[in-house]
Order: sequence, then C-alpha cells, then structure tokens
Amino acid sequence: MILEETKKTLEALFFIKGDEGISIIFLSDFLEISKNESENILNIFSEQYNRNNDIFVIKKFGNVYKMLVKDNIFKVIKEKLENKKLAKLSKVSLETLAIIAYNQPISKIEIDKIRGVNSDSVINSLLDKELIYSNKVSDKIGKPKLYETTNLFLDIFGLESLDELPNIEEDNKLLEEFLNE
Repeated sequence: MILEETKKTLEALFFIKGDEGISIIFLSDFLEISKNESENILNIFSEQYNRNNDIFVIKKFGNVYKMLVKDNIFKVIKEKLENKKLAKLSKVSLETLAIIAYNQPISKIEIDKIRGVNSDSVINSLLDKELIYSNKVSDKIGKPKLYETTNLFLDIFGLESLDELPNIEEDNKLLEEFLNE
C-alpha cells in the first residue's frame, strides 16, 4: 500500500517529467530510498493507477515508467488533431491573422483592403484551423461577417489576452527613430 501523499507526488512527477518519464534511479534519488523500494513503489502505483484511470496508463519501458494516453483515446485525439491541420502558418496566414488580431472584429472586405488582395482562401484556412471565428455581422450594407481570433490563437501565441499583443504604434515609433538617426 502506497501512502496517499506519495501517490500525489508520483502523479505530479509523471506530469512534470512528461515524455522523459520516471526512472527507477530518479525516483530512488528523489525519495531517498533504495532502487528496489523505488521499483516496488512504481510497480504498485502503476498497477493501482492503471486499474482506476480511464484516460491515462502507466507503462514500463526498461527502467523508465511513462504516463501515456490510453490507445483508444489517443487514436481519437490524433485523428481530430490531424483533421485540424494545425501545421505551420504561411507568411500570408500570419499577416492575415495579425490584421484580424489587431482590428477585430473585422470584415473580409476590410482585410482585403488592408492586404490589397483577396483573402478568401487564407480566411477559410484560418477558420479550418480554428484560429479565427465569425459570430457577428456588420451593420454595413450586405451585412458582412466579422472575424475575430479564438482562444486557440491565444494559446498558440502564448497570450493570456489580446491586451498582451505587442503595441504596433510604439514599435513603429522605435523603428522611425532608429531609421532617422
């Protein structure tokens, strides 16, 4: 039987160590116990964890234990991620995304005007990747859709909110000062 505090520590270590996993030697050093005790604790913890968890499984690879997503869930997630096509963004996509981020909500017509070219395919690509969305329409003639960035956009760029976007006006002033020296 493993103490509840040790279970919590082990689970936290599995998340912190990530893909690296937890080796018998690491746990032995971490808990200041023998390698045999370390292996016994990992075996007992793995057995209990695997029996009581529907999402994750702990598997042993040589002397390293790793926490993995169960195969059936992994397949579903992998399939969905591949369908999202979250690949690298082209310069055109980044440019359009920046225009939307700094001017949202913004219509396609306004995006096209800023870029100077048609943005249909880029906007559709960003919609497919769920980096932008359109829930609103403009009051202007034709009621064009208005585009905004999503929470996924914030996650990918490491932002908590749009307030953390770099200030374009300050950056432009610094560039002008630099060029005029």
